[in-house]
Amino acid sequence: MAERLNLDNKLTTQELAKHLRQPEGETGKEVGLQMNKGNKHICLNSYKVLNPKNKNHILEIGMGNGFFVKDLLEMADDLNYVGVDFSPIMVDEANFINKEFIKSGKVRFEQASIEKLPFNDNTFDSITTTNTLYFWPQPQNNAKELLRVLKPGGKLLIAYRSKDFMDQIELSKHGFTKYEIVDVENLLTKSGFNQIVTETIKEPELDFDGEIFKMEGVYTVGIK
Repeated sequence: MAERLNLDNKLTTQELAKHLRQPEGETGKEVGLQMNKGNKHICLNSYKVLNPKNKNHILEIGMGNGFFVKDLLEMADDLNYVGVDFSPIMVDEANFINKEFIKSGKVRFEQASIEKLPFNDNTFDSITTTNTLYFWPQPQNNAKELLRVLKPGGKLLIAYRSKDFMDQIELSKHGFTKYEIVDVENLLTKSGFNQIVTETIKEPELDFDGEIFKMEGVYTVGIK
């Protein structure tokens, strides 16, 4: 049986697309909760592909409400995690959901934009981001900003849905930039990344407001 995702049908397609890009207010909170369902497999698989090592310093771009951070922290010992999102409501929600991890000093969240990250050069062992690529304002500059904050030899993982899949989704017509694998690999190459590889992982079917979709995540990795 397909997993079910039912988003607020009181929103227009344009309104929903806007909240997916930058959730706002109480509606944004609810969209964040629903997207935990739709993004569950691609998020968890992205952490598996990232394959963190003990004591890694990890940055996640666009973590939403941070629901899956707990799963990442279980994958290695003494991980140091920072999540950034440019939605204030998502940062607030992530702080609430992960308050025990924050108290322990393992986790922190910041409101920030991929256009200018508030971190020094060569800070992180790895960076992961899931379903944010469609919204990057200046993709090549944004990828270079990620390169800047990675340590030499550090890993960037971008998880996304293929253009073929996104073309089936009505809301992707509103403010989404869609990518083929070759587009993402070329983006990373031009931005200075090396050893670029991509894999796809199939997921359970998804019932999205009554329509069944065959799902798979795409994972492109580049090394600084």
